[in-house]
Amino acid sequence: MNKDLTDRIAVLLINLGTPEKPYKDEVREYLKEFLSDKDVIRLPRLIWLPILHGFVLPFRPKKSARLYQKVWTERGSPLLFNTNDQSRSLQKKLDDYKPGKYHVDVAMRYGKPSISEKLNDIANKGGKKIIIIPLFPQFSTTTTRSIVNKVLEICKKDLKSSSLKTKIIEHFHDDELYIKASVEIIKKFQETHGAPDKLLFSFHGIPKSYIGPDEPYHTQCLATAKLIAQSLKLNQSSYEIVFQSRFGMAEWIKPYLSDRLYSLPTENKKNIQVYCPGFVSDCLETLEEINNESRELFLNSSGEKFSFISCMNSDKIFIECLENLVIRKSEGF
Repeated sequence: MNKDLTDRIAVLLINLGTPEKPYKDEVREYLKEFLSDKDVIRLPRLIWLPILHGFVLPFRPKKSARLYQKVWTERGSPLLFNTNDQSRSLQKKLDDYKPGKYHVDVAMRYGKPSISEKLNDIANKGGKKIIIIPLFPQFSTTTTRSIVNKVLEICKKDLKSSSLKTKIIEHFHDDELYIKASVEIIKKFQETHGAPDKLLFSFHGIPKSYIGPDEPYHTQCLATAKLIAQSLKLNQSSYEIVFQSRFGMAEWIKPYLSDRLYSLPTENKKNIQVYCPGFVSDCLETLEEINNESRELFLNSSGEKFSFISCMNSDKIFIECLENLVIRKSEGF
């Protein structure tokens, strides 16, 4: 591939991040960066940092490392290799559309490859224009805004990166092809496994206190689920929206997935399927938290059948969605 990016538009897919290896030291470094982000943990630094360094980092990495080891593969971190696969598929689609016009790459908000590394690499190769796609369909201050803030910080500090003209795709929660990709994935799964008593749309949770004028995340999650359900022609009683991955003692947006897994069997909903529209790549939160921990909780609560529907990953319709997002954002660039 031509290394000179002078006449090309760079496209940077950015996901959350992953430790380099599924071991305690590497997980500690990853968690340290992640949990030090002011957009993720909004407590005053004087309060949070002693908690982070005195109580979280000495103990949590060992537990988290064991979870990462369960989902790690010969290709490494599922989140990273799935994102790399998406990048390659998107590059091929864009090359078919306009050969030589686009250069697609991958970065992680936390860990490696870092945003700083990739922005500098693009600038050093003569890149002038970049489209950034945070791989979070629903905008949140804890994800997309954090990425935007990091990009601005890097460009402010680094002279070469500061010369990049940047466009950012802030959300695509209601994009027609994004919704269609989810619908087709669910349909295909149910053609083989049948319809459940209840379909759960599980999104990553955030603290309830974060919801405000600058935080449309909850509203966008509800909108996404409604659009998918309408396309599937589901009635309101056949699906639910839930939130997972709660961290800490504060109240998060509800209903909590764990609460519903416990109570659904008591409502005679003993065959459920879980799909995670907010995760475009399978990762720890889907492969372990949903497919293992949530499955165990449901079955131990007298549930009879639990099915996890995989994320989009390199689904052809989803890659087409990314292609269209890039092409639309390229207009007038």
